[in-house]
Amino acid sequence: MAAVLELPLWYYRQFPVDFRRGEEATLGILGWAQKPCRIPIDETALVLMHFWNVGFPGGPAWSEASPQRGIRECQEYVGRCVMQFTRTMPPIIQAARDAGITIIHVASSESYASKYPQYERTCAEVDLEPAPSQPHAIRPESVDLPTIQDRFGPDYGVVRDVEYDFPPGIGPEGDDLVCVYTHQLNSVLRKRRIWCLTYCGFAINWCLWHSPCGMVDMQRLGYTCGAIRQGVVAVENRESVRTRANHEYAMWKTAHMFGYVLDDGDFIRAANALRA
Repeated sequence: MAAVLELPLWYYRQFPVDFRRGEEATLGILGWAQKPCRIPIDETALVLMHFWNVGFPGGPAWSEASPQRGIRECQEYVGRCVMQFTRTMPPIIQAARDAGITIIHVASSESYASKYPQYERTCAEVDLEPAPSQPHAIRPESVDLPTIQDRFGPDYGVVRDVEYDFPPGIGPEGDDLVCVYTHQLNSVLRKRRIWCLTYCGFAINWCLWHSPCGMVDMQRLGYTCGAIRQGVVAVENRESVRTRANHEYAMWKTAHMFGYVLDDGDFIRAANALRA
């Protein structure tokens, strides 16, 4: 019989509304709660998604002196990623490895994923085809709308960036799997009968929801998705960064829309308990 992870998971009770409050009926809802859950270890995976080495030792520089300064100027998140992931991810990953939890790395491009034998091994066992591509929108060559350069900076999409890689200590090791595309992730999960996915990475309110292998794709395929609160960073804006308001919003949306949120200490304790 498979070992069982005993995890206290946070979820959000978006009920009951207080009808008497009209526009503020939401004030009646119960809000956050925690539930002890038992998940067989061979039915869950730790998904490490879009960990980039920008700003990390040995990676592309994140500074005014960067040759890709125009791109780095819109990467407001790098300082938080380096500080947070350097501190929180090693114990999370080590606990998962020691407990025998399946670890899957999601790369944003084959350009660096293909350097790792884990990606070659993953591709060799994929037996699903990618979803058929759809024709794109028909649009004029120029439109009177804010452009991507207006929103991300004049060099975005113009200056070629350097190739990324996994940060030191957070990349694939041993029997880890590496995916880039949704059909790859779906294939390896189905073969292992894994249905519960706990995500860490960047950005919880961007790639981890919307990119290939993200929660939107995987929920549509029937998977339950969650995130470790201290293992994710959000894209923030000028108005939100000091309070990390976007991160807090993302915790609510992840828990309520996709499944759950949990704390790193609870995950590590549950994983370590399997070794006792």
